[in-house]
Amino acid sequence: MLLYPHFSYIGFIIIFIIYFFCFLIFAVPVQIWLRKRPKLFSIKQLLIYFSVAFLVTMLLFLIYGNLDFPQVLLISSYHSIVFWLLDSILLNAKKI
Repeated sequence: MLLYPHFSYIGFIIIFIIYFFCFLIFAVPVQIWLRKRPKLFSIKQLLIYFSVAFLVTMLLFLIYGNLDFPQVLLISSYHSIVFWLLDSILLNAKKI
């Protein structure tokens, strides 16, 4: 990404802030809902996180006008795994 000729740090920060708020708006209610029935490293919860991350990423890519489906899948996978792992690790730490 740094080798891209039109890369700018300000643009990167702005896009990061937009992604952060979009995922904050959508992921926090999902995490609160999933915390009602806590399970450690549940595949069902991973699929729920993936579907929400996929919808948010697809929405953002449609807004930007650059719909690249493999990239949407990759970004959605990364976000869902991060939320799933953090949720499971924090849930595990909470039980100790």
